[in-house]
Amino acid sequence: MYRQFVDRLSQCAAVLSCVILVMIVSFILLEITLRSFFNSSTYVLDEFVGYGVAAMTFLAFAATLRDGVFIRVEMILAHLSPQPRRAVEVLSLLVGTALFSGLTWYVAKLIYRNFDRGVVSNSIAEIPLWIPQSFILAGLVLLVLQFVAQAISVALGADYAGMEGAKGASGHD
Repeated sequence: MYRQFVDRLSQCAAVLSCVILVMIVSFILLEITLRSFFNSSTYVLDEFVGYGVAAMTFLAFAATLRDGVFIRVEMILAHLSPQPRRAVEVLSLLVGTALFSGLTWYVAKLIYRNFDRGVVSNSIAEIPLWIPQSFILAGLVLLVLQFVAQAISVALGADYAGMEGAKGASGHD
C-alpha cells in the first residue's frame, strides 16, 4: 500500500513535470512572437525557463526510479545470481535513500533560509527564490520516498522495476 501511494505521488509529479514542459514551450513561443512581431520582450524568459527545467528534472526523478530508468551501473549486477543481486539492489537503494535524504535536508535548510531572509532573484521579476526551490525540494522528497518504497518492496521479495528494465535495456537476460 505504501508503494502504491508513493507510485501515485510519483506519477502526479511526472505529470506536473510534463505540464511544466508545455508551459516552457508556450513561454518560449510567446517570447518569439513578442520579439518578432512587436519588438518587445518579457525580459524574464531565461530565468523562468531555468526554473522550469530545474523543477521538471527534480519532479521526474521519482518516476524514473520507479520505472527502473534512473541511472544504473550494470557491470556487476549483470553477473550476479538472483539472491546476491537482490541484496546488492536493497543495499544500493538504502545508500540512495541516505544520500538523497542528506541532499533533501540541505535543500530544505536552504529554502527555509531564503524564505526567512526574503531572498529574491536578481532580475526584474524579483521572484522569491523559495518558490522555484520548493519544486526541487518536492522532487527530492518524492525521490527519497520512492527509494524507501523500492527498498522495502525488493527486501520483501518483489522484483525491482530496475532489475527488469535494466536487463531489457542492456540486453542481459
